[in-house]
Amino acid sequence: MFRFILAAILGLTTLQALAHPHVWVDTQYRVKVDATSIDQLEATWSLDLFTSTSLIAEYDIDANGELEGQEKLDMLEVLKSFETYGYFIKLKRDGTDFVPDEVHVMDVRIRDQMLWIRMAIHLPELVNLETSTLSLAFGDDELYFAMEPVEEGLVRLTGAFAEICTPAEREAEETSVAFWVDLTCKP
Repeated sequence: MFRFILAAILGLTTLQALAHPHVWVDTQYRVKVDATSIDQLEATWSLDLFTSTSLIAEYDIDANGELEGQEKLDMLEVLKSFETYGYFIKLKRDGTDFVPDEVHVMDVRIRDQMLWIRMAIHLPELVNLETSTLSLAFGDDELYFAMEPVEEGLVRLTGAFAEICTPAEREAEETSVAFWVDLTCKP
């Protein structure tokens, strides 16, 4: 079913008249700052109710409201199709595009009837947030996914140095990005 939904969305991308989002995703980056230099972070997605309901009906075979065993493995396999699109992750280091070394789905669950996805993002090198600015956003340039930050904010900081770090929101120039958050840490 998801492959059918994804194929339908891909087919619609060529139709300019249908240039509105087909899937809404609440997004957030989670950055653990135990030192001012980081080399990994996490991202979470929560898919809209319609998309979640369709996927849950397809993959929660025993209809118990949880993805377990083979159900979870099948869903994780389907989510790999987003590797092609870099999981819609947008990163910049000091204004220059910064591509993760690896992104992998760590977990997929059902929460409040919504599909919730947690990803690990491994950066290609250590980023010192005292001397560099790491800019974070989500954006879909091709599939008509609306990637919107959760109500709490696009970036959630935890860890020993979280209080000295500042996530500053700024407008995006790209139409596929809601906004950017620039992250720096100053002692």
